[in-house]
Amino acid sequence: MKKHILTLIFLALPTFVHSQGLNVNPRYLVSIPIASTLPRASFDLSMRNFAHGGMLAGLEVGMTERFMFGVSFGGINVLGEDDVDWHPFAGASARFQVVRETYTLPSLSIGFDSQGLGSYRQKYKRFERKSRGFFAVVSKVYEVFDHLSCTVGLNYSLETYDKDDDVNIFTGIELGLSTDLAMMVEYDFALNDNSEELSRVLDEYGNPVAGRGDGYLNLGFRYRIKNAVYFEANLIDLTENKFKGTRRSIKITYFEFF
Repeated sequence: MKKHILTLIFLALPTFVHSQGLNVNPRYLVSIPIASTLPRASFDLSMRNFAHGGMLAGLEVGMTERFMFGVSFGGINVLGEDDVDWHPFAGASARFQVVRETYTLPSLSIGFDSQGLGSYRQKYKRFERKSRGFFAVVSKVYEVFDHLSCTVGLNYSLETYDKDDDVNIFTGIELGLSTDLAMMVEYDFALNDNSEELSRVLDEYGNPVAGRGDGYLNLGFRYRIKNAVYFEANLIDLTENKFKGTRRSIKITYFEFF
């Protein structure tokens, strides 16, 4: 019964949201964090799908103008006929903006995120794509087209059971094509997910447990609906670093003040 109730909550989440004409900067590109944070006394709800009927829902709360935290939970077979296989634990995140962006300086944020992407591999104690763990990220917005946001960061994941514990690097841009539409391109070097040994071990879906060393290239489009609702359509792993063929994903994010 508990599984059925949680499944209904995942499926019904979009029906509970309505916009009140607010607008805030996004906190992520396709999957990598941006240095922005939520405004004080605000929150956002997000829900994204992934392969094998997977769904991931999250809640983030802005406690101050510079500090936010969040929780998330997901699983595979949330959509479909098979029994739902929930992640073994909920994800937790926190972010603090150390430096606010000025005309000359980029914004700088540090944080932590234990939520990985995709299904959880219990045998290797990791997600298909490792969680960020501890991270630092720098972002700068330029007046190109509607806007051009450039981001670069590094992270250290705590998912090190595979003994691949390198510090990782990621980068990306968001180009505003219009007031409501933006294109996102990001590249995760996956320096902590390129174990040669595990890249030859296949999971039950025929994908290697670790990446092949090519990194993850993702492309996405974000459309703002009524200012407070954001819809994203994303293409995941264009380099086919881990998956057979490029994966498709959608994400809906809703923002509101208390």
